[in-house]
Amino acid sequence: MKILNFLNLVIVITVVITGILSPLIKDCGLIVFFTGLFIMPAYQLLSGLIWLTNETNNKDVTNYFKGVLGYFFLMFLFSLSHNSLINQSVIESIMMYIGVSIPILLALYFTFILNKNARR
Repeated sequence: MKILNFLNLVIVITVVITGILSPLIKDCGLIVFFTGLFIMPAYQLLSGLIWLTNETNNKDVTNYFKGVLGYFFLMFLFSLSHNSLINQSVIESIMMYIGVSIPILLALYFTFILNKNARR
């Protein structure tokens, strides 16, 4: 579990640092977009599955996994609404804010419950 936590922190720090550097360097915006929208949620889904199968009856892990699945469900709904009556720029701005902030919050929650369980 410590390896999962370390990799999670590396991904979060990468998103935060490249997010800070994105106004200065144009390519950092692409790194933030792809890391925050694809790599971080996929990693969290994989680590959530690993953790869920290893831990039994742990409510924190179950809530974390539900959050990750909820995130993927939201992204799926936004991608389905791509051709709807809603303006394309509105959907893109929602996906940019939600798509990066929710995985960061889930990653921080993942780190919190991992550290809490490591103390036991």
